[in-house]
Amino acid sequence: MSFLENLGNGIARVIDSVVEKNHRASVINRLRIVIRNERENTARAYVALGKYYFENLRDPQNEETERLCRSVEESTARMRRAFEKMEEIASQAEPQDDPCDGCGESCNSCPCCDPQRDCAPQEHEEPAPGVLSDFFTGRRRFVVLPDDPDEEAAADDSGIWL
Repeated sequence: MSFLENLGNGIARVIDSVVEKNHRASVINRLRIVIRNERENTARAYVALGKYYFENLRDPQNEETERLCRSVEESTARMRRAFEKMEEIASQAEPQDDPCDGCGESCNSCPCCDPQRDCAPQEHEEPAPGVLSDFFTGRRRFVVLPDDPDEEAAADDSGIWL
């Protein structure tokens, strides 16, 4: 064998090794994704099973499961009270003394006014009911959670789920 043949064979082995390593890494990554997805599916199934048990098969004689069921009821009651309190606080919020000509809000917290100028309205979008604006930027940022704990919350403009 000549020197060039040895060099060519060596380069071919290195390339084959790199290709095999990349293939193995991509298969492992795909398997990790499958495992993660199946863990999420299993968790959702456990939640659905627990909800079904809570609603249909609850056994007051079983102390362990009854303790867990009471915990669910207490948490649901606390959530409902928190929703009621949040609604009460939101309904008490009224505009301050000098309402803005652009939106009717106080000039101190108005998202369409420039605080440096004398309340000159700028373009702004009125948030939907139940959506609170960020105090400093006026950007929709906070979403009031639904009254029904079974409903899902919505994402704010930044894509963060609340």
